[in-house]
Amino acid sequence: MDSLQQFAIYCSWGIAAALIAGMFGAVHPLADSFSHFRLHLVVLAVPFIPLLFLTGAWVNGLALTVTVVISVGLLGQLFGGSGAAADTRKGGRDIRVVSLNLHHIYADAERVADFITEAAPDVITLQEVSLQPPEVIRRLQKEYPHQLICPYRRSSAIAVLSRTPFTTTGCLNDHRLAWAAVERNDRQVTVSSLHLRWPFPSPQAAQISALSVAWSKLGTPLVLTGDFNAAPWSHAVQEVARNSGTKVLPGLRRSYTWGENWLGSAMALPIDHVLATPTLNVTRTALGPHVGSDHLPLIVDIEMPRF
Repeated sequence: MDSLQQFAIYCSWGIAAALIAGMFGAVHPLADSFSHFRLHLVVLAVPFIPLLFLTGAWVNGLALTVTVVISVGLLGQLFGGSGAAADTRKGGRDIRVVSLNLHHIYADAERVADFITEAAPDVITLQEVSLQPPEVIRRLQKEYPHQLICPYRRSSAIAVLSRTPFTTTGCLNDHRLAWAAVERNDRQVTVSSLHLRWPFPSPQAAQISALSVAWSKLGTPLVLTGDFNAAPWSHAVQEVARNSGTKVLPGLRRSYTWGENWLGSAMALPIDHVLATPTLNVTRTALGPHVGSDHLPLIVDIEMPRF
């Protein structure tokens, strides 16, 4: 076995092992940590397939090819939309929601306020809001006077802000969930902000399990937005969707960018999501620009059901 073949085989083993591990999130939450990088691993695997065949490692080449094909098939949430915008169904807009993880002190309050002014959402959901001081919240106070702030640590909170009054609100501070109902066209919709913890070794699975008793309190139709710290095809996100009676919107929205540079964009992860009750017509989802946080804003346009 020559050194090039040996290199290709060992690399293929590592890539295949990571891809296969990411398929078993239902067995152990550690697997969801690998599933974060499924798309990256598929891209990484592609050049090794011809290299394996060219160096005579046919069995390894076939095994890696099968693993990649299965992995691509499991990227179901990629299909039906794009990273820039996913127009899922034709229709208008009754309500626009913007969701953003402010990453504590890192988001630039002025850039956030300028973006919000331009995007003109009706409701804003925020995660990792800094409470010391709450500069972004203060800047949005005039246009969004109805504010639900739910602290979950001494200096952090999740929030829902609205131009119009809330009809109901709720917080599950320990589980990083806030929700508020608003009215549009004589119909009520609940908009929620969720911040899941990282997968294993962080207790993301325990948090999801604890939240299972909360979904009935929120009311429907429901728009569930936030930083899930999990890819859309992960067991974690799919379990939240099942428990809350929502569906994950299709499309690849690589929202966690690791910083404002080419490497951060290349390694970006799709971990900020919007889930919605199937009766809602979500007409558009799109990512906004950098506003100082390592997360990009998520813009969602929704048409209320007509019945």
